[in-house]
Amino acid sequence: MLSIQTDEFLESIQKGNLSRINQLLDTNPGLANSKAKNGVSAILLALYNGQRNIAEAIASKKTELDIFEASTLGRLDSVKSLIGRNLSLASAYSPDGFALVALTAYLGQKETTEYLIGKSVGVNAVARNTTGFTALTGAVANNHTEIAKLPVKRGAQVNYRYEGGFSPLMGASENGNIELVNFLLANGADPNAKTRDGKTPLTFAKEKKHSEVVETLKKHERPLGSAPVESPL
Repeated sequence: MLSIQTDEFLESIQKGNLSRINQLLDTNPGLANSKAKNGVSAILLALYNGQRNIAEAIASKKTELDIFEASTLGRLDSVKSLIGRNLSLASAYSPDGFALVALTAYLGQKETTEYLIGKSVGVNAVARNTTGFTALTGAVANNHTEIAKLPVKRGAQVNYRYEGGFSPLMGASENGNIELVNFLLANGADPNAKTRDGKTPLTFAKEKKHSEVVETLKKHERPLGSAPVESPL
């Protein structure tokens, strides 16, 4: 019975059914401690699915959040308390392979990300899964401009390549984020870098019809005859 209820609970999270979540939690508050098959907590599962309200509802039923839950929900005081008791948590990896700081940046928690970076965690820590995500790429992927600036200011690799040679500048260009494009270029991002299939930041901007980004990238193109930076992947 418990397994069936857990399955329904996790399925309701993915469907965004808050009313059913609340009903199940009222019946069995222990469901707040449920985990998906890959070990990810119910709160993280909700956040992954863009269900912040559900994540908060689940959190309200827990006596204590773990470091990933506290950090990605932006509970800075809880994060400080947990890390104060165990400093190694600052460099922890989630069950699905993401560095804590990268996951926190990806899910848009600026203050918590800034705190973690301030604890001298590796700003270039790479996910232990197929995404290759770092704090910078996670922030760029979800268009968190101010968060993306934090790791760069602390030495993050602006020309880091992942997922077939994709770069942070390519992500910002594809998103049409002109502020972030300019910031990355000013900090050494390569406008002529190519993915494994030959796409550049300009290619992604053109595909998405981001005209302002296109014009900016054209001004930064490498002169003809200079060597391109190929993807190492």
